[in-house]
Amino acid sequence: MQQLLFRLNHLFERLPGALLPYRWLSLILFVAIATLMMTGLVRHFAVNMSPEVWFEDEAGPLEIRNAFRRQFGSDESVFIVYRPQSGDVFSEEALRTLEKLHTTLTQLSEGADAGELGRIVDIDSLYNARYQIAQGDTLISKKLIGADFPETESERERRRAIAESQDSFERMFYSDDFQYGGIRIKTDFGVVPVESELSESATQTDNLLADDGFGFGLETSLEVDASAEVAEVEFASVQLDEYARFMNAVREITQDPAFSDFEFHYVGNPATMDFVMNAVIEAGGLLTAMVALVVILLWVLFRSLSAVIWPLLIVYTSAIWAIGTGAWLGMTYTTMLALTFMLVLAVGIASCIHVLSAYTLFTREGKDHHRALALAYRKTGIPILLTSVTTMIGMLALTLTDMPIITTFGITSALAVGFSFLLIFLFLPILLDIWHPKIQTEGKSESDGKKPLIDLQPMLAWIADFTERRAKAIVVSYVAVFALLIYGAFGLSIDTNFSKLAREGTPLQSALELVDKDMMGGMDLEVFLDFNQADALQDPAVLKAINELQNLISEKHQGKVIKTFSLADIVEDTNQVMNGDDPAYHRLPDDPRMTAQLLYLFNNANPDDRRDMVSDDYSKSHISFMLKNGGTNEYTPFFNQLDRDIEQIFAPLRSTYPDMSLEVTGTFHMMMNLMDHVAWTQVKSFSFALFIITLLMMVTLGSYQAGLISMIPNLLPAVFTFGVMGALGIPLDTDTLIVAPIIIGIAVDDTIHFLTHYRYTWIEHGDVGIAVRKTLREVGQAVAFTSLILGLGFGVLGFAGYLGLAKPGIFGGLAILVALLSDLLFLPALMHWLKPDMGRRKVLENNAPAPSKLT
Repeated sequence: MQQLLFRLNHLFERLPGALLPYRWLSLILFVAIATLMMTGLVRHFAVNMSPEVWFEDEAGPLEIRNAFRRQFGSDESVFIVYRPQSGDVFSEEALRTLEKLHTTLTQLSEGADAGELGRIVDIDSLYNARYQIAQGDTLISKKLIGADFPETESERERRRAIAESQDSFERMFYSDDFQYGGIRIKTDFGVVPVESELSESATQTDNLLADDGFGFGLETSLEVDASAEVAEVEFASVQLDEYARFMNAVREITQDPAFSDFEFHYVGNPATMDFVMNAVIEAGGLLTAMVALVVILLWVLFRSLSAVIWPLLIVYTSAIWAIGTGAWLGMTYTTMLALTFMLVLAVGIASCIHVLSAYTLFTREGKDHHRALALAYRKTGIPILLTSVTTMIGMLALTLTDMPIITTFGITSALAVGFSFLLIFLFLPILLDIWHPKIQTEGKSESDGKKPLIDLQPMLAWIADFTERRAKAIVVSYVAVFALLIYGAFGLSIDTNFSKLAREGTPLQSALELVDKDMMGGMDLEVFLDFNQADALQDPAVLKAINELQNLISEKHQGKVIKTFSLADIVEDTNQVMNGDDPAYHRLPDDPRMTAQLLYLFNNANPDDRRDMVSDDYSKSHISFMLKNGGTNEYTPFFNQLDRDIEQIFAPLRSTYPDMSLEVTGTFHMMMNLMDHVAWTQVKSFSFALFIITLLMMVTLGSYQAGLISMIPNLLPAVFTFGVMGALGIPLDTDTLIVAPIIIGIAVDDTIHFLTHYRYTWIEHGDVGIAVRKTLREVGQAVAFTSLILGLGFGVLGFAGYLGLAKPGIFGGLAILVALLSDLLFLPALMHWLKPDMGRRKVLENNAPAPSKLT
């Protein structure tokens, strides 16, 4: 290995001189490859920003949710919470405004030019909320407000009393104190067929025969076409911009001065996805600001336009080549492309800074351009190679997951880093030969070149002396802080919480807190029941099992479950209404004929609501749970317990319904399980990458001791981040975990540059003091520049309103600065105190060629 590294050093030294005679051929080849990749982007580049892109095409959760949607429609609704100025949703002013708003939304959604509002399938509010009354043997469904507006206060109070008597109305249409009201807008998100004609292939029929009347002991028959099936329609994916356009159209209506009496709040998956879409747009602006900051700092550090343009050209070209390659391979990209760009920006800029810093250092020492360039590549070649390889390993470790989006991200990022390495070594020397920074040589006037605005050499010399004098104190201090951070990390939880995406005080966050406190919660969960047998949902035993599950979950999880609703509730309510509103009859009948009669009456009174709850052949139904907002750490155990409770309660029915399928589903359930899976997959991939990188460092540095030492400063930034987050009670979420490899890649980069240069100098001189001083002098400034640029660049992301971007930005920037302090203080002190051999004895015993001086 040492012989190989020795030969690579000389290869990197000769490479610039070998390339320069073929500069025009290289430029032509560069343009040809760039043209090929741009062609791939133009012809085959595809972006999919739908949440479903996280799943494989035939993923079980998607199939279950689609089966539910084929039968009962979309589970994605917008819940609008309004607060009237009167403070009472039953005041005349509030009801008048509600009537106007409800009517306006309905008319616009049904009009020929509905536009985005055409996605509205149904609107429910106090205006059209239905309650049941009995007139003889007939069940009648009446609208609470819409049929006849209550003109007098006494009539409005009567309607209030009716609303209070309906369990399903509370927290759905009004809060306990009547200060807030709710409007539920059901949409067609996720149920639009890929081809519109497919929507006509599903036919459902209701052949309902008239009965002899409702009563005890009377026969009532209900015929359906048992052979009718819901077609296996393929639904089109919903893109983030579709949610945004829809929410913009809804807000345009509610912001009309005609509805100024109401204060509006919006929750539901469309509202959340609208926020995410705006966050994507915001991220684009912040990434632009990040690049602008990098440009400014590069200019300040090198005072050369070439030192700004060439690194950015390398970064952008690497990204385009990687994405172009993926486009040719048929990959579909997502918003994670921004993370790929952040990674290649970090690694590419860092490597370019090391080359430029070494070049300017040798130029100031009096070396001519070509010699300075050769020595710069000789000094930085191995570290940049190792940095690129370790970062690529970290990215490729992500391909171990079973999620296509993460795999695509890992492959594209690894390609981008690989292309960056090739361009730095095969193309950057030609660019620097065409146009390179003019540097003031030591002992010459300023007219001979530009002196850097920031010269860290005096500070680095002081650090060398300080770490030698206080080596033990520095190491002990670091170990103590390290131990405290590990203790803090024990309080860290892995939790992705959609309700914590926005900052405190933002409209989305305020709305989510409001619906948890006063209304029905921000999350919907469905249990899809398919008994694969007609009339199963008329069986009292089935309905009692449904009712038992609802009661059990409501009691066991009072802190999460706000409301539940099912076909069993409808049967209980109908039974009570048909028996003089006697509360004693608010129960499920034991007689299946009675159950069938009650369902028949309900269907006649309100067929639309019946179809929302049960299929025409009464084989399929669902239980709806309205939940408070929470994260994966809270709801993953809840889902597991719910699965066990379902199995336990419905187990006695399996002998009667052997083919029954009972599945928890819904967008909330699907995304919660997905984010939990992503987080733990990231942890495993990250651990695997660290293990492989450690082995690689052991081999490269020639000893296991050096390899283990090299990982200490690489782990310190991660331990710092996890410890601080744990101490502050900030959970580690999916977004932070995905950005973690980028931060570790930067930390590994600086450590590799320090240790490889230190090892060469240590082997040559055998003196720790000399090795540390030369390393800090020749590498320290580049390490500091890299960390400064990238740390501040990540810090820009901390201004994002989307916390999934702000938290990685803030903690990423801090972690990079911790890595810098570890490389400049801890590593030198550790070398002075431990004086690790780092393979020197083996090199001398084997008479291996010692690294020659860079002259």
